[in-house]
Amino acid sequence: MYNVTRVVFTADDTESDGWADAMNTIAAAAESSGAVRHLVTATLPGVINGGDLIVHLQFEDEAAWQASRGAVDAGLHHAAVGQVHGAEYTSGTAGRSRATGPNGVYRALLIRVAPDTPEDTIERFESDLLKMPGHISSIAAWRLSRVSAATDECHASDEAPWTHVWEQEFTDLASLQTQYLDHPIHWGVVDRWFDPECTEVIVRDRVCHTFGKLGDEVLPSGG
Repeated sequence: MYNVTRVVFTADDTESDGWADAMNTIAAAAESSGAVRHLVTATLPGVINGGDLIVHLQFEDEAAWQASRGAVDAGLHHAAVGQVHGAEYTSGTAGRSRATGPNGVYRALLIRVAPDTPEDTIERFESDLLKMPGHISSIAAWRLSRVSAATDECHASDEAPWTHVWEQEFTDLASLQTQYLDHPIHWGVVDRWFDPECTEVIVRDRVCHTFGKLGDEVLPSGG
């Protein structure tokens, strides 16, 4: 599966009617894109560099996305839209342990690993991330993918703005904000890769931590 995630920011001084029209336009573009699955959801309070709207599309392959991207990009090119950043990626390691339920939340973490990081170190980092669902019961589904194409109008570097997308479906928002972020597997194992005071840090740039309400499940067990 080929995936496209876009994080959309409202333009400065946009009025509520203008933003509502933008969301409707973007949702219509996603609906008609031919994606196998799609999600368009407003972000919830607490995101970090997470924008105001998440657009997530899944296509059978990259060719299907390329055939549709013009119409999707046109939907995103709205006067009420300020910045857009995101990533494109083939589905990586994924799993599902349970149904998400009616209060489900989709979360995506866009990460940039330092470009000089050895491959074996990256693999250890990825392995640590993938340990999390085994310890955190509120993660109903997950997927970790390496980015093949990325965009970020906020990023000053010429390097690829994102290298990984770490996605989850949570049973509810409170679990994301408490059980996940406060869990020992998070601060005791995973945080060392992000903490500038740790010698193992490899994520030196800002991250995009974004999440919104989930309707239908979007992360299949096999990616």
